[in-house]
Amino acid sequence: MLTRKSVASIMVFVVLAVALAACGPKGPAAVNVTLTEYKVEMSKTSLPAGPVKFTITHEGSIVHEVVVEQSGAMDDPLEANGSVAEVEDLEPGATATLEWTIDTPGEYQLSCHLPGHFENGRITTFTVTAK
Repeated sequence: MLTRKSVASIMVFVVLAVALAACGPKGPAAVNVTLTEYKVEMSKTSLPAGPVKFTITHEGSIVHEVVVEQSGAMDDPLEANGSVAEVEDLEPGATATLEWTIDTPGEYQLSCHLPGHFENGRITTFTVTAK
């Protein structure tokens, strides 16, 4: 037979377990990116600082690249630990994933710097906000 005290103890345990689960580590911000000829579309254009997972789908008909860089940069991908935030030579119909951590709030862009692509609009901007 359950007493009021044991029922109350069970309820406190359940509430604490739910609260701790909510405080657990969260995965990266998921962003879908769609490429077409001279256009880059993002499912989100405001992201919290931290890890980001870009899933890039190329729906165009010519090879493109995706460069993650600060807004206003010209083919200057973000760098960390000897790696650059870039997917090169993405073939039509391909899908690629780029995981990166952007810890500094500010304005950034996804762009393509293959000859003539950037100049024809293969760029989109996004904002990284403080956590």
